[in-house]
Amino acid sequence: MKKIRISLSDQSIKSAIDELKQYKSYVAEKTKLLCEKLAMIGAQEASIRFSSAMYDGKNDVSVTVSQTANGFSIVASGEAVAFIEFGSGVYYNGSEPYPEARPTGIVGIGEYGKGYGKRKAWGYRENEKVVITHGNPAAMPMWYATKEMEQNVLRIAKEVFE
Repeated sequence: MKKIRISLSDQSIKSAIDELKQYKSYVAEKTKLLCEKLAMIGAQEASIRFSSAMYDGKNDVSVTVSQTANGFSIVASGEAVAFIEFGSGVYYNGSEPYPEARPTGIVGIGEYGKGYGKRKAWGYRENEKVVITHGNPAAMPMWYATKEMEQNVLRIAKEVFE
């Protein structure tokens, strides 16, 4: 813990204020580094899980990290993101495998499109042929990315701030 000692003189108070400004800058810099390192850990976890997920369709997911006004964000992009994250079809997922409340706009298992995912198997057209699928299990790459960052926050904070 940082200690700042002052006496009640103009010069001592000015020195303490300067020291506090430097410390504030130090904390901001280290906090940014902490967030960046955690975002990189989360993005790596999400990327690995998205790329290795069981999915019958085209797995077009890419994961990026970008700096925002308040830190960093991990973004998964692609048409397959929600299907891979939350799963599709009751065959692998039952009624609700996801451990958290679904975000607004993400429908429940089997409810997407015409609701065929409520069946044990269904078909869709891809390149003029019919693909029979059971859907896919919820791989939850972003959820696991969050858990990975939570598990590493103390270790990374110690590394950054020591």
